[in-house]
Amino acid sequence: MRAELNLFSHTNKIKRNFSPVYLAILCGILLIILIVNGILEINRAQNGFYLLLKREALTHIQHIERSIQDTLAALQWLENSSESSFPNLIFSGTLFGLEESVAEYLLQAAHQIDQMNREKPLTPSDLQSLTEQYLASSIEIYDQKGNVIRSSSAPASGRKALPRELVEQKRSVVIDLIGKPFKGDQLFSIAILRKITPGFIALHFSGEQMQRLFRQFAIQRAISDLTPRQGILFISVQDANLYILAHSDSVFIGRKEEDAFLKNSLRSSQALARHYRSEKGEEVFEVVQSFSLKNQPMGLIRIGYVPEEIHSVLNQIKKNVFLSILFFLILGISAISLIWVNQNRHLRKVKEMEDRVRLAERLSSLGHLAAGVAHEIRNPLNAMGMGLQRLKREFLPQEDSKKDEYLSFMDVILKEIRRVNGIIEQFLALSRPFQLNLSLSSLQDLLKNLITLFLEEASAQGITFEAHWKDDLSPMKIDSEKLTQAFINIMKNGMQAMEKGGVVRIETHSFKDRVDVIISDSGSGIPPDQMEKIFNYYYTTKEKGVGLGLPIAHRIIEAHGGQLKVESKVGVGTKVTVTLPVQERD
Repeated sequence: MRAELNLFSHTNKIKRNFSPVYLAILCGILLIILIVNGILEINRAQNGFYLLLKREALTHIQHIERSIQDTLAALQWLENSSESSFPNLIFSGTLFGLEESVAEYLLQAAHQIDQMNREKPLTPSDLQSLTEQYLASSIEIYDQKGNVIRSSSAPASGRKALPRELVEQKRSVVIDLIGKPFKGDQLFSIAILRKITPGFIALHFSGEQMQRLFRQFAIQRAISDLTPRQGILFISVQDANLYILAHSDSVFIGRKEEDAFLKNSLRSSQALARHYRSEKGEEVFEVVQSFSLKNQPMGLIRIGYVPEEIHSVLNQIKKNVFLSILFFLILGISAISLIWVNQNRHLRKVKEMEDRVRLAERLSSLGHLAAGVAHEIRNPLNAMGMGLQRLKREFLPQEDSKKDEYLSFMDVILKEIRRVNGIIEQFLALSRPFQLNLSLSSLQDLLKNLITLFLEEASAQGITFEAHWKDDLSPMKIDSEKLTQAFINIMKNGMQAMEKGGVVRIETHSFKDRVDVIISDSGSGIPPDQMEKIFNYYYTTKEKGVGLGLPIAHRIIEAHGGQLKVESKVGVGTKVTVTLPVQERD
């Protein structure tokens, strides 16, 4: 049997051991673990994507490096070859296309100079600036007879005369770039007939300048051969001095870009990567690898990516991670809550068991005390009662005026002796084990008889009874006499708590293995600080109370294998639930 004294106070004690604060802490720890794991998972995915980009960039860089190395090797062969072997190289597929590109570039440069001179006559300083732009030794403007009008430099003794066929206008273009090795003393030229103004324009190049032009175009063609996929922002090649030799955007060619990262990349044999913001505010992921020719450092190859695709995939991953965190958080909180509920239920049962043991110990100790006290007091009380009865009968005063007073006084003494004897009988009842006389009885009839017994007294106090039960309540194996005593003690307590009248409600609920009898009143209620004392012996709030009513009721219900539960709120009332097990019939 479980004696549930006050679930509210017990629950408060249990929460000190396993309170919602602990639950919140566990949930917080779980949330932190899930968030940290989610962040690590996102970082792993991000690093994986950037690693794939870096590997892709290295593949492109290797292709560009091989193309550059092949072209530069061919150029070195061209530079070191004699004129007799040179014609065989002209028809080399690699160099022939490259020479065409250089010739086309210089022809376009000559026409641009002609256009600028028509718009505004170019001064020698203007022509000198253009020589630096086009990597030329000199730029000269001739009249229609082949005489120099303006030049980017002072006349030199080694200056070449214009070809006769150009002066005679038999040809509009003369290109003297092909068919000679790039020796330092060689002079290369390209001349055109001006379109509107009579005259000619010529550009002259040294062998070293032609080498630089050919290298620049070779490298530019190497990156042009690579078709960048979507997401590649730029491809750039810089020399050992960090001047841009080739760029996917020709506007950057010739510029010098340098910073600590590029300088470190130039000295490192490993590919390096970095994130930064471009001048336009774009996020750039850049991979840089140094390259060399015959173990001689040549410069850097750079590939820049716009990681928009990575961000879109990462956003989806973040969304999935967030949903996973939410799912596992809900699952974890549910599991922790279930554990918390089960733990509290277990702690509540343990607490109830402890209360039951303590109550049994108090009952046992009081029973032994009651047995000893009753044994010592009963005999003197009987002797006192017998002596008083003899005094009342044999020593009655003769005077009528004193006779009534004497008899009244003796009745009061006998009444108090009987009262003391009744208390001793109650103590003896607690000290002796209950011998139940179980029989099939109607619990419904028992409750009806109780209402009839208290009806007159309740009406006098302004108390009404409300009965709620089903008529099909089956007979139970109970000791009707002792169970009636238990219910009387409970109902008396309820009626005594309603000094100004009220309602006593009695209801029953039948289950498969038990029957609950609920007796509630609308009295003043029991303060929380007194709830744990109501089963203590001698504890009572009534002037003439003994404090044994509920303990005796508890023992009777316990003997039936049931439980007694008391719930109360000040100003609302008290509810007593008596649970009796349904025993199998013999």
